[in-house]
Formats: sequence, structure tokens, C-alpha cells
Amino acid sequence: MISLDESISPSSNVRRTCYSLLNDPSFEEGESNSGRSVVIRSSHLDELGTRISQSIETHGTGALPDGSTSTSSPVDSCIDNLKFASWDEENWHYTAATYSRNGATEEEMQAQRFERIAMYIIVMDTINFCFWPCTDTEKESLSSASGSGTKNLLEYEHLASALKLLAEKDDAIPTNFCQPNSGGITLAEDSYVLAPQNLVNLTSESFLDMMTPLLPTIEKDTGHIYTIPNVAERVRLLQEMAQALLTFHKGSATKFISQANRSADVLVHNILQYFPGFRDATVDPEKGRWVAFYKRAQILVADLWAALGSEDGDTKHGADLCNFTDMAKITTFADYRVPQLLRGLSVLEYSPSLSKTVDNGNEVQASSMDELYIRAATVVAVDLLVENVREKVDGSTQNINAVKMDWYLWNIGEKLDREGRLAKHHRVRTIFY
Repeated sequence: MISLDESISPSSNVRRTCYSLLNDPSFEEGESNSGRSVVIRSSHLDELGTRISQSIETHGTGALPDGSTSTSSPVDSCIDNLKFASWDEENWHYTAATYSRNGATEEEMQAQRFERIAMYIIVMDTINFCFWPCTDTEKESLSSASGSGTKNLLEYEHLASALKLLAEKDDAIPTNFCQPNSGGITLAEDSYVLAPQNLVNLTSESFLDMMTPLLPTIEKDTGHIYTIPNVAERVRLLQEMAQALLTFHKGSATKFISQANRSADVLVHNILQYFPGFRDATVDPEKGRWVAFYKRAQILVADLWAALGSEDGDTKHGADLCNFTDMAKITTFADYRVPQLLRGLSVLEYSPSLSKTVDNGNEVQASSMDELYIRAATVVAVDLLVENVREKVDGSTQNINAVKMDWYLWNIGEKLDREGRLAKHHRVRTIFY
């Protein structure tokens, strides 16, 4: 396996830059509302670590995040003990389970299934960002933010499910299999709508024509909608990704993934090299420091691991390319839900001015210090939580890493948010999360 030097390791650079931001003096150390606007409360983090370790050791009989107890898992059963959730646990994701072709060998169909699932995941995480706006340019009104005006109900699950339905359209077609002329490299068939050769020809209109009928519908005059914001940018990013695969990797996701030699860190590095739209980094506006988060690049690797990898060394669809041996290097995915949950559990505390902005549903400026502090504190807090839980659980328990902890916290956050038990998350217009 290739091991990157820390100077060019994406995950190392995320940690280095985030920890650096958390060294800034906090709002508690200076004048009111000045200084770092987010702090980590160690006592509450330790309390959360205890609850999680108890749920791991008792298989879900520990305390719930709101302090109550239950004889069931503190979150959905799929994440008991921080184990892998099935890739299609919620039936949102494409698995190629119904894919078949007349005249194809089982080996050929396995290779196609791997390629199709990989492309589905790459497409999904290319456009996996910023679902909440109702429009592309107008600021969200306070009435909308409070639920009395128009509200976009779109969530990740709706995007994933719509793309799944698109991917399934040619799963079983009554034609004989014709392996694309690829010199032994696996390419998706032309009939697959998510194949790179099709994505490069997407337009905003054709994208919406495909996706809109697959989104949920609601009755008129409810004040709610399901709409995909920033369509032009999403289509541009899909074209960019597809063209890079065609230009540098002969149009094959399998070939692209194989070049990482089962290193998650190297694959994140390659994603950043070939797909510019994944370069989630910025310069802080106060001290000129470069700061990296790489949320979508890292979650793309994690999704490939979940769908096509195995911790036990097993092959998926005839390949072990996603059995990454260094997943512990990947950081948490700094976006909305995890900091929303950590704030709700008092692990993160915001300054009075940032609290007012978030609680009123007002937008936080992209690349502002407030946004950078929220995201950096999320990365550091999850790292500290992983260390805390590792120290408390029995040594025989499976390895715990930031990816598993992120999925664990994200599922808790999703559950509590659906139940209306979390305060608002911060709102940023961005292509990075």
C-alpha cells in the first residue's frame, strides 16, 4: 500500500489545519463575542463518550442522547456497536441487485455491478451538498426558516433514492450483453444513465427532467417543496468529474479506484487531483491560514468502503479494491448534522452572536471565521470522542474510527431532527457540504 507523507496527506492536512484553528483564543477569553466562536466542552464530550461506550458494551442498552434509557439501541439498530450499516439499510442506495444481461458471464456481470455501483456513488457524492435553499440567489427569510413560509424539504435520502431509480432503469433490458471495447478495462455500458460518456452531455434541463419526477410530491398550498437547488453548478460538477474519468482513466471508475492500491488516504488525494470540485479548502479571512476539510472527497471514499469494501478481507462483486487498509486516517465529515447534534448535546458551545445567527435561521457566510470554527471544532471533537470511547471500551471491541463515529452521530442526529428535538443547524450556501 502507498503511504503518503504527512505534507501531502489529505487527512493529515485536515487534522493539522483544524487543530490549528482550535488553538485560537475563544470568545470566553476575550471581549464579548470576539475570538473563536466555538468551544468544545470536555466534560460533556466525556459524558457522551461514556454513553456511547456503554451502548457498545451492552449492545444498545445504554443511555439515549437525551439522557433517558431504553432497552433498545440508542439509535437505529443498524448502527449498534458502531458496526457497518448495510449499504442499503434504508433502501436509499443503488446495489445493482437486479442487474443482469443475456449472454454475459458471471464474471462480466460482477465487473459491471462493481462499476455501476462505483459510478452511482461518485455521482451521488459529486452533488451531495446544500439541500436546504428554496432558491439559488435569494436569502432565506426568517419566516421560511421558522417554518411559516416556503420550506424546501429535500434531504440526502431523496437525492440518493432518485439516483437509485435512475441507475435501475437499465438493470434488466432484453438485449444481449456487449462488452464495451476497452482493452480489458471495465466500462459502464452506454445504456447506463450514470456512465461518464452520458454525464458529459448533461444539461441543467436534462438533469431536472430526469430527477424531478423521482422526487417526493406534496399537496399544493402546503408551503413545502422538494426542489434541487443550484442545478447549474451540480451539472457542471458532474460534467467535470465525468470528463476527468474519460480523459485520464479511460472512462472507468474501477480503473480510477484501483490506482489507490487500497489506500483511503491516497484515493482522497487522487479525487482532489482529478476532480477540482471536491477541493474543499479555503483561506481564513483573519490570519491568512490555509484550512482544509475535504468533506465530500472523504465521504466518497467512505461510501465506497461501505458499499464495495470489507473489513474482513472479503471481495465484493469479485473485487477487493475498496478494502481500504487505512480508514482510520479519514476524519469526520464536517457538515451540518454532526455539529448540530454535538451542540444539542452541549459538546459544542457557540458564542452569543453565532448562537443568535444560527438559532434565527440566518445564513452564515461561506469561508467566514464562524463557518471555519464550526467545521474545525467538529473535526477535533469527533477525533477526541473516538479517543475517549477507545479508552473506555473493552480491547476486544472492533476498531473505532472517525468514519464510524460520524455515521453513528449522523444517525442519532437524523433521528432527533426528524422528531423535532434538535435546534437549527447552521446554514451556508456552498458546494462543499
